[in-house]
Amino acid sequence: MTWQPRPPFHAGKLADAMDRFRTDACRTLASGYAVLLDANQGHVPTKNDLDIGRFVKAIPHMALCAVTKPDRCIYRVAGEALKTRIGFNPTGRNYYDFVPAERRTSAARAMHMVIDTPCAFRAEIRQAYSNGLSLTVEAVGFPLLADEPNVDGFILFADQAIESTAELARTEHQLLGANVVQRDLIDLGAGIDTEFVDMTWDANTT
Repeated sequence: MTWQPRPPFHAGKLADAMDRFRTDACRTLASGYAVLLDANQGHVPTKNDLDIGRFVKAIPHMALCAVTKPDRCIYRVAGEALKTRIGFNPTGRNYYDFVPAERRTSAARAMHMVIDTPCAFRAEIRQAYSNGLSLTVEAVGFPLLADEPNVDGFILFADQAIESTAELARTEHQLLGANVVQRDLIDLGAGIDTEFVDMTWDANTT
């Protein structure tokens, strides 16, 4: 497998990013978060401020993770469609456990950037499964301020397959790993890290 350091594929304001979303779940979360951000006068909301009713269509594909530096991004909640697709309930698991060791530092930097800047991201990710299949998903992550001790921040995700999952669903399977192919950064009003470079998977190699 070949890893390539790549800057963001696209970077811009949330309004400019809307046309880039390829799945209903990610588009719904982005639209709902934009309304929530506006209602909060441009300030990032806390987890307790979250109005889940704004994201009804995305809920089956959503997840909430608690980020604690330097190496924990723990799933707190996962939607039913997400659990079905990956083949298990990730609640309580560390997201970084599904990231190849070679890019865990890069993955952690991306998550820390979301809560520290704060900003958001859209990523296209190639996922590998235990039945030998793989598919590309779209994921988007938005920050929520920490409102409990020992948590540096929360990230609200939507994660939906871009490709058909019909073949995947015909056999028992579990997610083995996830490799970012490209990442966009989304400016929520506080700017973005213009020096961010991701370690991405080169789809033309094995």
